[in-house]
Order: sequence, then C-alpha cells, then structure tokens
Amino acid sequence: RGFLLGRRPAAHAEGERLVIGDACLARRGVECRVCGEACDTGAIRFRPQRGGIAQPQLTLQACTGCGDCVPVCPVGVITVAPA
Repeated sequence: RGFLLGRRPAAHAEGERLVIGDACLARRGVECRVCGEACDTGAIRFRPQRGGIAQPQLTLQACTGCGDCVPVCPVGVITVAPA
C-alpha cells in the first residue's frame, strides 16, 4: 500500500531498520495505538503492562517496510535508522 501511495519503503533497505522512539506517546503513559492499527501485517503490537499503558513492540520479521506506520504517528517518532 505504501508503494502505491508514492512512499518509499521504511524498512528492510540495506543497513536500515524501523525504530519507535522514546517520545512515543504510549511510552510516556498516554494511550495511543495508531501505528499498530495502521500496520496490516501486525508487525507493531502492543504488549500489556500491569497497571499501565500497553507498550509498542515491533517485530522486524513481520515488517514489510511499507511505511504506513510512519505518517500516522501523532508525534513523529517512528523513523528509519541505521541497523
């Protein structure tokens, strides 16, 4: 889908990987699952935390690199970084 929308793949390029930064809303105690909802392959899931907000967990093996999660992040913390 990302390719059809004119976006370059966000992951799986030589020496690159997808990263969810520390400023992620869920990691700061705010309920947000937008990136997981945008991921058709389920590469971003949310791990429940006892007494807290579920935390994002990225499974690189499931990530196709479509980049659909990048533009939907309300704080822009999903990026491509060197592996």
